[in-house]
Amino acid sequence: MPQMVIVADESIPCVPELFGRFGEIRRISGRDIRRADLSDAHVLLVRSVTTVNRALLEGSRVQFIGSATIGIDHVDVEYLRSAGITFAYAPGSNADSVAEYVTAAILRLCIRRAERLRGQKVGIVGAGEIGGRLAVRLRLMGFDVLLNDPPRETALWEAGRKSDFRELGEVLTEADIVSLHVPLVYDGPHPTIHLFDQSRLEQMKPGSWLLNTSRGAVVDNSALLRSLQESRGPAAVVLDVWENEPEPNADLVQKVDLATPHIAGYALDAKVRGTYVLYDALRHHLGFEDNSVTPHPGEEASRRSDMPSQIATPCMKGLKSRPLLIGAPDPLLPDTEWMDMFARHMYDIEEDDRAMRSIIGRRGIDAASFSSLRSNYRTRREFSIHSVPKSMLRRERRLVVEQTFRVGLT
Repeated sequence: MPQMVIVADESIPCVPELFGRFGEIRRISGRDIRRADLSDAHVLLVRSVTTVNRALLEGSRVQFIGSATIGIDHVDVEYLRSAGITFAYAPGSNADSVAEYVTAAILRLCIRRAERLRGQKVGIVGAGEIGGRLAVRLRLMGFDVLLNDPPRETALWEAGRKSDFRELGEVLTEADIVSLHVPLVYDGPHPTIHLFDQSRLEQMKPGSWLLNTSRGAVVDNSALLRSLQESRGPAAVVLDVWENEPEPNADLVQKVDLATPHIAGYALDAKVRGTYVLYDALRHHLGFEDNSVTPHPGEEASRRSDMPSQIATPCMKGLKSRPLLIGAPDPLLPDTEWMDMFARHMYDIEEDDRAMRSIIGRRGIDAASFSSLRSNYRTRREFSIHSVPKSMLRRERRLVVEQTFRVGLT
């Protein structure tokens, strides 16, 4: 196999271990990848912070682009097609990571605001890989779930099938919690740019909560800040994505209940899974057979989707490959408090919130600080890599642990 040059975003894990067999690896910060860096490159591996288009690629030798992300709004797919460049990405790779983030955020808000879980309605806007998996988890927790997804509803209607999707206006007036999981779409029949503008924010049910882990510009950040300042809109807000990243509005960061630096999908298992998907795509592109990559424990998540069931293990050797054993909270705690504490054993969202607020300076938030939070993000594992002794759980909570949190029992 001829040697090739592979330029990769330095935040993508396992690149040397997997792609090193193909040729020379050059790691660069995703925000700093420029046309000059690709003059002799054959392969480019990116995440969402790199805009991939004609301006970046024209005149280069790049023939394969891989984006270790579930969204592709940063990629000019039409240009790649016209230029004959093969493109691959990783839909669904971080779906469980994001669903766990949202679950942890809702539980934290419930504790902070002394709200109970059961009986509340959650509106999920965007019912793809993430929204669909989140819906399953939330129903098991006792929530009523309302789904909104016009493109999928249209596809079902055209296929002559019924759906239980609801109109967005109906979701906003009924839901106690609204969670956004849509791609950023600028035009066409279903644009999502500023989908939640001032009028939509004011349309939300009084006292409701808004969570956005999709793309920052799906919510008009200026309108949201005004709504929060004037108490006209959601009563609680969780934002992981922001307009103008990596320089989000510091006033908005301070105003929302939980603020994090675009890391909802950053569980290590999700990131490695995304890398493996790109590796798998490139080896197929090159006609390269490889039976050396084996599954690692806790990969039930990838088997529940259309993703490959294997995950790259060489770069995971320094981490515990066996299930991570955790304890269970006091069995006498009420359900909501118990679930919140159990989730925090695996992922404490407030740690990320504190880190985000710590970078607010006199002049707001600078790009370098925001980017550093992402590139130096702590090691976080998906819930499914954990296990808890069965003897520590009451029978009714074993189902919660296994089905909602996807944690194993020992």
